[in-house]
Amino acid sequence: MSFFAPYRCHATFDSRVLLCALGLVFFLALPHALTAQVSTTGKIAGTVTDSSGGAVPNAAVSVKSAALLAERSTRTQEDGSYLFDLLPPGTYELTVASAGFNTNTQTGIVLTVGFTATINSRLKVGEVSQVVKVEGEPVVDLQSNETSTTFDQNLLQEIPSGRDPWSTVAQMPGSTLSTFDVAGNNSYQQSTMQVHGSTPAEQIYSYNGLDLNWPGANGGYTQFYTNHDSFDEFQVVADNAPASVPIGGVYMNMVTKSGSNQLHGQAVFYYLTAGVQAGTKFPNYQGKPVTSGSPFDMTKDISASLGGALIKDKWWLFGSYRRYDLRQRILSVTDQAGSPVVDVNHQTNTDLRSDFQVNSKNKFSFIWLYNEQNRFFRRDTAYSFVTQEASWKQIEPAYILQGLWTSQVTNNLLLDFRVGWNKIVFPLSYQPGVTTSSLNIQDVANSTETGAAPYAFANPAWVLKWSAGGSWYKGNFHGTHNVQFGFEWGRSYNSYIYKVNQGINEILKGGAPSQVLAYNTPTTQKNYFRDTSFYVQDTWAIKRRLTLNLGLRYDRFNTYYPTQNSDSGETFPQLFPVQTYAASGNLVDWNTVSPRIGLALDVTGKGTSVLRVNYGRYYIMQGTGLAETANPVGLAGKYYSWADANGDGIPQINEWLPNGASTIPVNAFGGSSTHINTSMSRPYSEQISAGYEKQILGDLRVGVTYYYRTKKNLIGIENTAVSPSDYAPITALGGAPILNPITGQPLTLYSFQPSDATKFGAFNFVVTNIPKLDDNAYHGLEFTAVKRLSHKWQILGGFTVQRQKGVFGRGFSDQATSDNFTDPNNDINRNNNYLNLDATYVFKLDSTYELPWKIGTSVNFQHYTGFPLQPTDTFSIPDGNSPTPDIINESVILQPAGKLRLPSVNMLNLRLSREIVVNDRWHIIPTVDFFNVTNAQTVIGEVTTFGSSYLFPFSTINPFVMRFGLRFTF
Repeated sequence: MSFFAPYRCHATFDSRVLLCALGLVFFLALPHALTAQVSTTGKIAGTVTDSSGGAVPNAAVSVKSAALLAERSTRTQEDGSYLFDLLPPGTYELTVASAGFNTNTQTGIVLTVGFTATINSRLKVGEVSQVVKVEGEPVVDLQSNETSTTFDQNLLQEIPSGRDPWSTVAQMPGSTLSTFDVAGNNSYQQSTMQVHGSTPAEQIYSYNGLDLNWPGANGGYTQFYTNHDSFDEFQVVADNAPASVPIGGVYMNMVTKSGSNQLHGQAVFYYLTAGVQAGTKFPNYQGKPVTSGSPFDMTKDISASLGGALIKDKWWLFGSYRRYDLRQRILSVTDQAGSPVVDVNHQTNTDLRSDFQVNSKNKFSFIWLYNEQNRFFRRDTAYSFVTQEASWKQIEPAYILQGLWTSQVTNNLLLDFRVGWNKIVFPLSYQPGVTTSSLNIQDVANSTETGAAPYAFANPAWVLKWSAGGSWYKGNFHGTHNVQFGFEWGRSYNSYIYKVNQGINEILKGGAPSQVLAYNTPTTQKNYFRDTSFYVQDTWAIKRRLTLNLGLRYDRFNTYYPTQNSDSGETFPQLFPVQTYAASGNLVDWNTVSPRIGLALDVTGKGTSVLRVNYGRYYIMQGTGLAETANPVGLAGKYYSWADANGDGIPQINEWLPNGASTIPVNAFGGSSTHINTSMSRPYSEQISAGYEKQILGDLRVGVTYYYRTKKNLIGIENTAVSPSDYAPITALGGAPILNPITGQPLTLYSFQPSDATKFGAFNFVVTNIPKLDDNAYHGLEFTAVKRLSHKWQILGGFTVQRQKGVFGRGFSDQATSDNFTDPNNDINRNNNYLNLDATYVFKLDSTYELPWKIGTSVNFQHYTGFPLQPTDTFSIPDGNSPTPDIINESVILQPAGKLRLPSVNMLNLRLSREIVVNDRWHIIPTVDFFNVTNAQTVIGEVTTFGSSYLFPFSTINPFVMRFGLRFTF
């Protein structure tokens, strides 16, 4: 039983906030509670010696910065070592003083999130009043093993991009995303992200150190769209994460801006229109140009922010607001007048932050973030061509509340406490012109969706997280130790409410009637999960050149659904009986331990190069997805054969349900037909890396790293009501031999022909570990170059050579829950696939350079080898049922993914700007951005289902466009 008893499901918002407050007080009252969480700060560490190299103990060391409300101080230990932890990002000045020596001051120390600046001070004999000043900053982190990329204010503001988390992560070396952004054309739709073989969509949106993701599915998506201009820094931890980071994927650490003693602010305006956009170049298909693309009509992005001190050195406030409007045309889909349909999107953000220095040792921060994300024609991504009436209308509010407390108990012990609450109501409504008689019509061969959206939907969800932790420093004990330790507890709720017009979707194949999908709607399901974690991490500097990072993380995860009733107003109660379902209990109750081991060696002892070796185990993140899959009142459906006997194109119930409830479905999903193997093991990945980084040419550092990753305990679905032996191999259909339409070679399929007639229409899907999926591996070699802004230029670049191959599973996020491993048709060409967003070569370059007369230039270039395609075909296979066989539509892989790929992508974005400075305080910066400079409207999506539309190019990169901007800062 968990130490923390769950409160009742009907608890009000106030009671949850009260629980958070009580928990915070509880931990503040217990100094022995050794806990912590993901850092949103940096460190300064080092050793103070005399001119002979001997340690100087008890020297006074202090740091100050405009980022600090109060100056911090400590004293060196017996071996001369010291540490400042929990320092906000900023530029610091460090001062060292000791009796009998000159005072040593080092300025210009730049700290970013997660960076440890090693500052070793050598004192000269003299008077304390004599000050020796040193300028410069450390470039190489000599202690950390993690692979991270930090986007500071210069990169966030000066690089031409979409101004959202996805277009920012796309600039990181080695990352691949499911979308390719031009001037923000995808900023209203989340992208799936992957780096160095990580699980797609294993991504955490951490707001000021707390994971506040949307709890649904695998837990890897956000329910909050951000204000780009509210961030102080945006750090992405990609590999070799410390024990404080739960995942081995894309961890986005978003640190909001705060006030300062000096009043400061910013106003930003960006605008583009179709008048500054190149014409659309249509791709060719079968020798003819075909309509494709989603060019801009207009975007308008306005934001304003202001920060300052309500009480100097005591109380800082910051606030910001953003409104973002985007309108595009979907050229491949037209209305009744033949005009392309429009896609209209609107986003607003309001962000407030208060930082209060209670006393010299304690600081409290409160953060409120509010977002509305409205999409007026959101389309189902399962199909390539969705008409306007078949799209959804989305009006979505969300907000985040956070409280942060930092306490310096002693010079070497700091505690940190956080609580966060994120709530959303995510609706997808039918379009206003759609009536209850309008049917959703899906054509699986032509990848079209018309008539109406597949369903109306609402998703109330919330996340409650709180954590507490600390950092303890001990020197002169077989080296120095910085021990960080942490605890986090969370509870999340995710509900789905579905309604379907007439309770069915109509399914065509190449325009011909094929099936009817009947739903158990209306239905409401409720799902929960709880997660608890503890970790400890010791950064142990054994000698001045060798550091070991030894971490251990414990996680507990369980998910469940409460007692629920199916809706008494179901459209088809004869197919989905109305009943009460008991609470599930814990569908899984996983307790896992993850080791993290790293070594960092200062190769020369000069602090300019480091060799890193690392091993880590990362348990793949989870949301309410497992509970959703097994929830008996979750969205469930049954597929029935339909031939449209009267030819009117409308499924009458007697056409697809001729024998009433005893009619045998050809397939089913969800509801009481799917269960969880409660004893299955939690999926995880293991990563090994080795790298070398060196400072060259001033503050430019270059590196090379090898990455290896493999995933184990992956899950999928088996139909335990039947067995593979119930399928008989066949080599002909309708008297004609079965051929692979791509290779022309004979193809063996499998017909369901059980000897036991009761197995027809029998489904008992079980989610469980699938051993064959453990056959996978990623290998990557990456070269990087990084330089902070100095001497008027900055660079962030990387070149990655990689390969990810293994056994393919139908589903998402490496969870094959859309598969059926009992059906041998699904095993055809399953092995030796290039997996997920595999791109053999990836090259990234961000750079800024200031020309004379304060003319600024910026470049954002990205290259990707085309992603793998996996051709499939749908075969209509009669089963062995008598007297009339049922026709089963089987989707079969025709060749492994990767033998055929999309074209490679090259995207070049440029910026020109001119800074105008008035009275050394007011800065006016007009900008012109040039996106997709080469106008490479590369095909990035093709239909992979074999048929009349096979390899039809349904998606291309947006054409060249200019964006004009004006930024005012003070």
